[in-house]
Amino acid sequence: RTTGQCGCHLLRRPLRPKISPVTWAGLVWKNLMRRHARTILTAFGVSIGVGLIVALLSITAGVRSTAKDLIHIGRSDFGLFQGGVSDLTRSLLPETLGEKIRDVEGVAETAKVFVFVTMVNGQESSLVFGLAPDELAIKRLVIVEGRSPRGKMDAIVGDSFARVNGVGVGGTLTIGKRSFPVVGLYHSGNRFEDIGATLPLQVVQSLAARPGEVTTVGVVVQHGERSDVVAKRLERTFPNLTAVTEPGKAVKIDTSSRLIINVGWIMSLVALIVGGVGVTNTMAMSVFERTREIGILRAVGWRRWRIASLIVSEAVGICLIALGLGIGIGVAGAEAFTRRATVSALIVPNFTAAVWIWGLVFALGVALIGAVYPVLRAVQLTPIQALRHE
Repeated sequence: RTTGQCGCHLLRRPLRPKISPVTWAGLVWKNLMRRHARTILTAFGVSIGVGLIVALLSITAGVRSTAKDLIHIGRSDFGLFQGGVSDLTRSLLPETLGEKIRDVEGVAETAKVFVFVTMVNGQESSLVFGLAPDELAIKRLVIVEGRSPRGKMDAIVGDSFARVNGVGVGGTLTIGKRSFPVVGLYHSGNRFEDIGATLPLQVVQSLAARPGEVTTVGVVVQHGERSDVVAKRLERTFPNLTAVTEPGKAVKIDTSSRLIINVGWIMSLVALIVGGVGVTNTMAMSVFERTREIGILRAVGWRRWRIASLIVSEAVGICLIALGLGIGIGVAGAEAFTRRATVSALIVPNFTAAVWIWGLVFALGVALIGAVYPVLRAVQLTPIQALRHE
């Protein structure tokens, strides 16, 4: 039989190895993993900056959220606070100020509120509100179970407080050495109020050892009046009194929050510079080590823009790894800070879409900064220079 008939020609064919196509992402990943320890260490350095940004912005959003609830206690249009306090809950105003404010033009009603942050039933940083029984703040609470308070010892709790702490009608609130029967559950629609308990104003003043003082005075403006106009009028009438009409203003007057934010931005800027230097060093070393390889790529037809794209892609890859690490660091850092920091015990980090976007922007910014010098070095190499490199 002939060779063709027996099929021996099939045995003589050289076996061709199976070649898998290399994708751009695969090439970038392969290059990064050549020095995986260096890549991971660089990414970790950048992740510190990303974590700072995530923690800072989430805490800022939490401050705004808390301020929004605090300034609208009792569904008031805005709140009046002592200026320059470290925390809005540390504001102290004379109780008699409420009647004087009510006489100012444009003011319809006022509500004196004492916000007491203390231990309730063994739970630290619990909120206890002292409200005057004849003012709007307590009248606007909707009793969903039980009854309204009638005596000085009667306590009512928000439905969120009851759910979290397991305290309902018939239960007891223990604050310091004193106990108060819970006679009702209320809902206000204000997160700040619903996670707390309410007692008569004089009782809370006594518990806090601050007789005749309140934390804030809520103001409801007359129909047809503008809140910001009435607020400015009150600030002119009563010096050193701050009218907080929107959450952003609360951040500006809260000295602790402002300090946290300012220091955070400075640290983030430093982290951006340090991270950029770290990425620059890593990518510059990578370009130096692959000089001959870059020369070969140029020799086979790769244009300068393609070499530059590869370097930038690798820098972005490092920073995307850093983004993943940084988000975890930022979330953990924000939660740890708000749980342990006494000045911000009432702030809950708010991880909005803007927080994640800014984290991504920071990571990409570091990547672009870090890629500038390595790209310039790589594109200036001619094929002959690169191939001669040892």
